[in-house]
Amino acid sequence: MVNVNNRENLGPAERIIASVLAYTDHLYHGRPGIVVEDKRANVGVRWEPVTHKIEGTDKVVYKLTKAGKKTLKTKVGVMRNVPIMAPPHDGRPVVVLPVRTKTVVFDGAREIGEYRDAGLFPEVAAWMYRQVAEVWKLDNEFAARWASFAFTQEHRDLKVVLAAFMLVQARKGDPVLDAGKVAFYDEDYRDVGEAMALIRRKDDKELNPKLLLRIYDVLALPAVAAINRELGFGVSTRKSFFGRWIGVVEKWLRHREDNPKMLDGLVKAGFRTTVIDLARRVGYKPTTVKFFETLRWKQAQAKDGRRALMIGVELEKQATLEGMTEAEVCGWIVAEKPNWKRITGMLPKSVGITRAVVAAAIESKALSDRDLIIATPTLEELGLLDVPDVKKRWEKAIKNAEDSRAANIAKNVHSKEVKEKLVEAADTAVKKAVEAVVKNIRVYFMVDVSGSMQNSIEAAKAHIAKFLQGFPVDKTHVAVFNTTGREITLKHASAAGVENAFRGITAGGGTDYGAGVRTLMHHKPNPDEDVLFIFVGDEEAHAFDGQVTASELRPMAFGFVKTVPNGGAAAYRHAQYQGENNVAVRETATRLGIPCFMIDEKTFEDAYAIPRTIRNLIAATPVGPARAAAVPRLTFVDQILKTDLLKKPAWA
Repeated sequence: MVNVNNRENLGPAERIIASVLAYTDHLYHGRPGIVVEDKRANVGVRWEPVTHKIEGTDKVVYKLTKAGKKTLKTKVGVMRNVPIMAPPHDGRPVVVLPVRTKTVVFDGAREIGEYRDAGLFPEVAAWMYRQVAEVWKLDNEFAARWASFAFTQEHRDLKVVLAAFMLVQARKGDPVLDAGKVAFYDEDYRDVGEAMALIRRKDDKELNPKLLLRIYDVLALPAVAAINRELGFGVSTRKSFFGRWIGVVEKWLRHREDNPKMLDGLVKAGFRTTVIDLARRVGYKPTTVKFFETLRWKQAQAKDGRRALMIGVELEKQATLEGMTEAEVCGWIVAEKPNWKRITGMLPKSVGITRAVVAAAIESKALSDRDLIIATPTLEELGLLDVPDVKKRWEKAIKNAEDSRAANIAKNVHSKEVKEKLVEAADTAVKKAVEAVVKNIRVYFMVDVSGSMQNSIEAAKAHIAKFLQGFPVDKTHVAVFNTTGREITLKHASAAGVENAFRGITAGGGTDYGAGVRTLMHHKPNPDEDVLFIFVGDEEAHAFDGQVTASELRPMAFGFVKTVPNGGAAAYRHAQYQGENNVAVRETATRLGIPCFMIDEKTFEDAYAIPRTIRNLIAATPVGPARAAAVPRLTFVDQILKTDLLKKPAWA
């Protein structure tokens, strides 16, 4: 999680960091899961993937965990439907009538958590929406510029929440009166939300139909509706407020109807049912029958008889590949050039994913770079990586990798050469993601290897291996410490280089964060460099601001990965002790008057979050006076302030 000291006095920049970096769980989960209480999480709960099967009369839930190539199933409990209780009334909970239920997983009589089908994660949606609301309250225009900036980035969940907020916030171009006459018109920041929904991009960063539908789902959440009422958005005290969402979706649909090739492209891309859902949600009224024909959407007459188009008309059935031979399927792929998702969804069971089918898909460019990376184990198993043209296309894809997913996929391949190339691709992705912001910044990485870290040291090493790949070796300094410190020399800025440098290190001794600082104090930053300290540890130590000041390293910010110590007494102290000794890093940052960004350990499990976290953490580090006077390194806030507000397309 990301928290920053003095939260009550945060400015917009720190709020943004809290939103962008804080929560690595997703706004939407495409598979079932269980939600359990977790007081360490910003949202108070955590989601974990599960499956279930019928055993006798029970629906038994199993937790899914990866172990190398295998997915392990661990029995969690049994599903039961329980009534949803109303908020307390006169001190006593009352069952809502008519009775509504939720599905809870029990281990015997003990409640484990709530079973959730695939879909929106309401707690995360409400938490993120609240962060946006806090920025908006501090500075309306800054929030609008943040949304405009985020639209060009890859964080889809954040874009959905920002677009939802912009479509309903109160600044909507109303006339401002002077002496009863219109003097001018207020800013219309809802236009930014419209632009996010309507602008088309060629880099896959636009809001596709599923994300447009997700905006509705976010705004429909009771917790989000409550935030909107709190801020005075809308007039209803009971219903959710959707602002311009309905109007913007109608514009989006009309534009596709007026441009049939665009609508046909959506169908080929697998968005047919999503477009239908959008049309139903807004009550869209097409002007021609072509709209229904393209979507293969059969119409039935309404009770009041108002419908005039396509009533009773038989539509052409959806194309199917059932009954085709492998050769015929390959011919269809080359002729139609569908995307990989559509191919896998339509393949006959009698054919399946074969060497010829995948080769045809690659030839027709059905697989994007990301698809090819994900499909690496399949390509290896089918022997396609031995085909020169396929291998050349695959190597190009991994060189263009934009996230660290390849490192996870490397665990599922057999060839040492392929594994090394995937790991290298992950390293390169991190470096590319941060290269624009690491200039003129020096990073000091300090790892607690005291006795209480015995069970955490391996995890800490894995975090560092992933985190340090983005920084130049000559600007990165690493130390391990307990009551004394030792510098670690990196011979190569890669996962392999980090693993080699930490070989043989074990945990033991007490904890003195100052020892880590003292160990690296001989690496003085250049006058035009800013400094970031990153710590990995459990914080069971005293503040060390005196050692930081004496080192003359002048850090502008701390990043802190708080790890869980050993079991037994150390873990108990970690959970129970609330004194100063338990917040050494944060207390030190407070005394020095610099921000301390908390980095969630789960960040390092998320292939998308690693580059984004590193880039944004560096960008959020304040620029010192010496740097400001030189060629500027733009902070995250500066980048946003320099972003022009999005404008709707001319056709809208």
